[in-house]
Amino acid sequence: MNIPASCKVAIFDMDGLMIDSEPYWAKADQAFFEKYNKPYKSEINQRIMRMGQREIMEFYKKEFGFVGETQILIRERKNLLYEFLFVGITLMDGVKEIIRALYQEEFILAVATSGHTVEKAQSILNKVGLQNYFSLVVSGDDVEKSKPAPDIYLKTAELLFVQPSVCLVFEDAPNGVRAGKAAGMSVFGVNKDPDLYQKLQVAGADSVFRSFKEILI
Repeated sequence: MNIPASCKVAIFDMDGLMIDSEPYWAKADQAFFEKYNKPYKSEINQRIMRMGQREIMEFYKKEFGFVGETQILIRERKNLLYEFLFVGITLMDGVKEIIRALYQEEFILAVATSGHTVEKAQSILNKVGLQNYFSLVVSGDDVEKSKPAPDIYLKTAELLFVQPSVCLVFEDAPNGVRAGKAAGMSVFGVNKDPDLYQKLQVAGADSVFRSFKEILI
């Protein structure tokens, strides 16, 4: 593996990086729009891709007239996601292999997710059989500012009692790359989408890959 020698901690984002959550978010949004009698079109999910949860809901309120307290609406949308997601979670290509390889190299492994609570993220890890590899799960709920602010990654390093400089972040989104770099960490971008692959480079990723299997070569 082409991993920086200084890195001893690996921190993974979750949605779009470890799990292929986009199809399930699309199903959840369709159900969410139907619940509030709003017209749903599949291109909506392309427009919100890589937005944070609060940003998505503010967009829905402005563009489609959703009314209500933002956090309550976010929670309703997430609950619909889990109804679909836990039926059949799909891991991204090479996820299990990279996690097992890093674990065998005695890396400390952590998840830092903006999309899920700690409890739900742990349930996802349990569902896919990866729970025993990770020492820590940190949620966006645990910090004040979301990505591209570095808060979630700095919090992860703090809870692990390590310096940011020994941490390697894996991210699939430009804002996640910016967050990791702002935290003073090494960052690997992983995304097979050609447009996002380039954007990860522009965002400042130390290296960019189309899948985890490229890292294992």
